[in-house]
Amino acid sequence: MEKSNRQTVKSSMLRAGKRTFFFDVKVASNSKKYLKITESSFEGEGKERRYNSFLLWPENLTDFQQRLTEVSSVLVK
Repeated sequence: MEKSNRQTVKSSMLRAGKRTFFFDVKVASNSKKYLKITESSFEGEGKERRYNSFLLWPENLTDFQQRLTEVSSVLVK
């Protein structure tokens, strides 16, 4: 399966100031689902759009959520 043909199962978007976050559940070539989180922002004087993303597989989701909750608690005291 080509990268551009990966099936998107569910998508959500969050605008946060000058940044936009995309949360996409996709299906890999081996038919497993994964979460792709992408940050989009403008950078430099030419306002070039920059993308950063990472993939999160189901087997790592619980640990990721636990760590995120743990460090987030410092922000929302």
